[in-house]
Amino acid sequence: MKLNVLGFFQDIFNFLKAGSVLGIDIGTTSIKVVEVSKKSGRFKLENYSILETRKYLEHPNQAIQTSSLKIDEEEVVELFRIILNELKPKSKTVLASMPAFSSFITPIDMPLLSTEETAKSVAFQAKQYIPLPVNEVSIDWLKVEEFESSRGGRLQRILLIGVPNEIIKKYKNIFKAADLRLITLEVENLSLVRTLGSLDAVTMVVDIGAESTNTIITEKGVLKHSSQTDYGGIHLTQALSKSLGISTLRAEELKRRRGLLGSGGESELSTLILPFLDVIIQEVKYARDSYERRYSKKVEKLILVGGGANLLGIEKYFGNQMDLVITAPPTFANLEYNPELEPAVKGLARQLPVALGLAKKYFT
Repeated sequence: MKLNVLGFFQDIFNFLKAGSVLGIDIGTTSIKVVEVSKKSGRFKLENYSILETRKYLEHPNQAIQTSSLKIDEEEVVELFRIILNELKPKSKTVLASMPAFSSFITPIDMPLLSTEETAKSVAFQAKQYIPLPVNEVSIDWLKVEEFESSRGGRLQRILLIGVPNEIIKKYKNIFKAADLRLITLEVENLSLVRTLGSLDAVTMVVDIGAESTNTIITEKGVLKHSSQTDYGGIHLTQALSKSLGISTLRAEELKRRRGLLGSGGESELSTLILPFLDVIIQEVKYARDSYERRYSKKVEKLILVGGGANLLGIEKYFGNQMDLVITAPPTFANLEYNPELEPAVKGLARQLPVALGLAKKYFT
């Protein structure tokens, strides 16, 4: 079964393309929406909205969705209504992302086959890699590269992608209840690559969310590695909360205001945060090592995105620990937007790449 379960509807709407489309990124603690149009080959950001809930800081079970595959459908629908009332979009056509932690992504090496034969082989092999019955998962795959084996035979490397049907059903219910026309669901990694991965250099993109961190490695617009760890910004906040004996809300405020740059009475903030940030960095290093062993290539660039990437001082520390130069995410490259947004572009570039990648998919 192909992951693009809504592909039939996509084919229909290709004939009725709206002037604009909505890209919606549902995270653990926030929802990001962009409305994008395309004219004369140029993308234009018509509008955007970011709605964040902080209830999870005091009540972790009230996150929008978690790595346990729980998603609060009623809460998400209500948040959508708030966003749409503010945004007042011209379009109701939606492409939406699913988080990396809700999917299974793994590389598979196999003989070089035709597309049809590869699809059959993937369907047969999927049960060896996905820890759920095959009839409970929607399967897709991407061809990464062709290469020659040590014995001289031609092989291909693909990425196997699986998403539980239960998650897909919940997303479809949410958008129907919100009176939005969902035409495609896509794992967020693919949306990230579409926005950030067209660079020639081997680029590592680290998406630091609230409850997890997603790491992808891309080369010339092709996703070659994907991994995820259950450590994110909330763990840094909780470290401050417990060590300083303050509420998580207060700890979150301190973290956002001072980050790793605390001085005077706040100088200990970085001391408390760094051990947990180091856990994330260690996982990112493991992802880099895994990629470099498999492909015999070096990661050349590092991009930080996600809400956690806005932590003050994180770029310098992360770059030093990884021994890589941090590159600004080219989220707004080849994208027209209102000049009034310019002061906010740096922060938005880290928060909107998934939503923008989704919107761009509609027009390609």
